[in-house]
Amino acid sequence: MKTKELLAKSTGETLFEHTWRVIQVSQFIVRNLPLPLEQRTNLEKRLTLCAAVHDVGKVAAGFQSVLLGEQRDWQGKRHEILSTAFAANIAEFNHQDLLAILTHHRCIPSDGIKGIHGSLPTEQLPWQESQPALWRQMLDEWNQNREVFAEFWRQVCGAIKRSDLAEFGKVANLQYLGISDEWLERSVKFGQVKRVSAESRREAALIRGLLITSDHLASAHRRSQKIPRLSKYAVLKQSPRHFQEKCAVHQGHLVLRAPTGSGKTAAALLWARNNQKENVRLFYVLPFTASINAMHRRLIDLFGLKHVGVLHSKATSYLYDLQLESETSNKIKAQARAVAKKSLAKEMYYPIRVCTPHQILRYVLRGKGWEQMLSEFPQACFIYDEIHAYDPRVVGLTLASARLFASWGANVLFASATLPKFLERQICSVLNIDQSSVLAPDPNFPTDLEILVKKRHIVEIRDGSIENRLSEIFESSQRVNSTLVVCNHVKTAQQVYQQCVDYWGKDGIVLLHSRFNAKDRNQKERKLAEKSLPRILIATQVVEVSLDVDFDQAFLEPAPIDALVQRMGRVNREGKKPPAKVTIFSEQVNPHPLYDKERVKASLTELAKAQNPLGENDLVSITDAVYGDGYTGDELVAFEEGLNHPDIVEFDNRLLAGAHQDWIDEVIEKAGGSIELLPKVLLKRYEQLMKNGLWLEASALLVSVRFVSLASLPDGVINKHHDPWIIDCLYDSELGLQFYYGYSDTN
Repeated sequence: MKTKELLAKSTGETLFEHTWRVIQVSQFIVRNLPLPLEQRTNLEKRLTLCAAVHDVGKVAAGFQSVLLGEQRDWQGKRHEILSTAFAANIAEFNHQDLLAILTHHRCIPSDGIKGIHGSLPTEQLPWQESQPALWRQMLDEWNQNREVFAEFWRQVCGAIKRSDLAEFGKVANLQYLGISDEWLERSVKFGQVKRVSAESRREAALIRGLLITSDHLASAHRRSQKIPRLSKYAVLKQSPRHFQEKCAVHQGHLVLRAPTGSGKTAAALLWARNNQKENVRLFYVLPFTASINAMHRRLIDLFGLKHVGVLHSKATSYLYDLQLESETSNKIKAQARAVAKKSLAKEMYYPIRVCTPHQILRYVLRGKGWEQMLSEFPQACFIYDEIHAYDPRVVGLTLASARLFASWGANVLFASATLPKFLERQICSVLNIDQSSVLAPDPNFPTDLEILVKKRHIVEIRDGSIENRLSEIFESSQRVNSTLVVCNHVKTAQQVYQQCVDYWGKDGIVLLHSRFNAKDRNQKERKLAEKSLPRILIATQVVEVSLDVDFDQAFLEPAPIDALVQRMGRVNREGKKPPAKVTIFSEQVNPHPLYDKERVKASLTELAKAQNPLGENDLVSITDAVYGDGYTGDELVAFEEGLNHPDIVEFDNRLLAGAHQDWIDEVIEKAGGSIELLPKVLLKRYEQLMKNGLWLEASALLVSVRFVSLASLPDGVINKHHDPWIIDCLYDSELGLQFYYGYSDTN
């Protein structure tokens, strides 16, 4: 093959252009790490060399032919193996650097017992004592372009001011990897973990993570954003409350308990401003995607679009809608930009990120790309909001992660409106802090007292269920402008909606639950966010987290106190009106027990004993009384499993450089136990959108359904041979997905 310039991409980007971009990106990233100057300088020197050689294997004639469109593929041959063999000629590369180069696309080979997706093929790896046939073929193809490579390498060496290395372009002898086989051995008893020190393994993983993210960003023609000093940005438009002032000067870990609407988020950001060291990143962690999207918008307003990324399983669709709102009406371009921004949020690009706890756990449990956290998490600021909303196992995993981050010099804040005392004690124990690091509004100061004395609700516990008290709900709704009805199950909400429509007509009656597709649900939520509330909103627990609304009254099915507090937070939200009536029924319509019966019973008992009207301190006291000493039974087992997870507790001892745990992605993506299904009635619309290249809009037609809800559906209702699966049940934009009568239904 004859070519004047070596290529790196099929787009025509040359090998030198790409290599130089990776070098520049890697240098910028390292210079902006929260490390001492001497360490950054040494790391930059090493990473520069790794970036310089990481793609030299692409010189091979066959690989170049693929890029030029002269042949279809390179039959599975791996260019990074050639790159590593070349680097082995240069004495400055140690085993850690060589491992990073070798595994910057694929992980170390499988253990031979089970296949591991994305692992290097052992049959191509050359050793001093073994030269596989495939390796010899790759080497022959590389040598065909030896002359043009020498010129490329001279150019690279000139760019990095290392002309002393230029001779290797002509004399380098690619024979073997130059790395000990122990680095590529997964065996627990005889492999890398057993034979290589934890310090060396961690160093190799750090270099690998930096090289991979530099390569990804350079390929996207992007460079990381410079980390802003948060102290230069105003997070409050008015004078701070006393507890916010305390947050603004507190140094180190903090537990913050502050009422809804009191300025809790601003207080957390004031804490982050005070605790941010040079080049330190901020991670804002929230339990639900809707609240994450809202926080993303808020942080964009404060810190600017270029500084804030968002990361959750449905972030691409959210970013697509945001793109259409702000920049372009070209849907194909908006789609491409949304995908690009979602990808950038996974890299070391945005210095501020809003995400779910599962995205943090993806790294901690060593899912794909976990090495990046070794650069980002040390010294970082983490804000965990409403931790008690997580299931007990995730709470345990999150606390274990916080303990690990604290050992790396990170600062962690846990914020909540109604944090149970037992969780507060657990957090203090994990972070090794005392009551001086637990902060709440202080009634001795007028600005704090103002929010503590607010009495927002008058709560009444009524016998019966929503179903047999509908006439009372209808009558009461005539006396106010807006009423919220919250049901525990989708089917109940659909039935109540139909009865409301029969009574009132469709005008002013809205239904909201998880079994609408994203297109219809987003439309409903946007209308509700405009503050023009309907006469009656019938919703499931999705209303607890997704809406900043303010109803005049509410009727609720029974639930644990923390869920009830969130529902009540959608009534008289700012506390600027007289106390609003909240009626909680003692029974739910659907017999399926969505919550722990004893906790629900205790919640209603404590609420019934409380003196009306209720304020925030009353709700905190009730929460403490309901939870008592903490989790019990299966919840306690799940919590302790998470808190003592060996992959976190023994992080360094178990660290395997150059590899990730295959199962993590599946666990994280399916953490909610749900699957996306396409209603059959929307199939034609889906196919048309896909044909037009609008796959994001097509995916917005899918409905998320929990696996447990599908268990009792008869054969034939779901077509599993189609991608995505098709469900043959009724669907419309008013009621959402409707299961036939008698089917299991657990929202």
